[in-house]
Amino acid sequence: MSALRKTLLSPAEYLAIERQAERKSEYFAGEMFAMAGAIEPHNLIATNVISELRVQLKKRPRKVYPSDMRVKIPASVLYAYPDVVVVCGKPAFEDEVKDTLLNPTLIVEILSASTEADDRGKKFEHYSRIPSFVEHDFKFFVN
Repeated sequence: MSALRKTLLSPAEYLAIERQAERKSEYFAGEMFAMAGAIEPHNLIATNVISELRVQLKKRPRKVYPSDMRVKIPASVLYAYPDVVVVCGKPAFEDEVKDTLLNPTLIVEILSASTEADDRGKKFEHYSRIPSFVEHDFKFFVN
C-alpha cells in the first residue's frame, strides 16, 4: 500500500488560484488553508480597532488595512490575512497587483478559542520574522 502524496503549490501557483477564488485561503509550505468566515463579535472588534487606529493615525504617514489585505512573510513563505494591518510610511507590495503587503508595522489578530493557540504561537513566530514588524496586538472574544 502506498501513501498518497500531497501536491504542493508554489507561491506563484497559490497566488494565481487565490486571486480567482471566492473565499480566502492562507498559504504555508506549499499548502493552502481555507479560512473560516467571521462571526458578529469578531467583525465588531475588527471594526472598532480599525476605527480607533484610523482616528489615532490620521495625521501621520500610516495606512490601516482590514482583513482583506494579504501579508507575505518571505522568511517562512507564509501568506496570511491578519485581521488588521498598519503600515508606517510607504507600503511595499509583492507585485503590481498590490494585494500582498510586504512591510506591515502593526498586526492585530482577533482571537477565538479555536484560533488563539495558533495565532499566539506559530503565526506570531512567523510575523516576528518580518523586518518592518514592530508591534502586535491580540484581541480575544468568546465564540
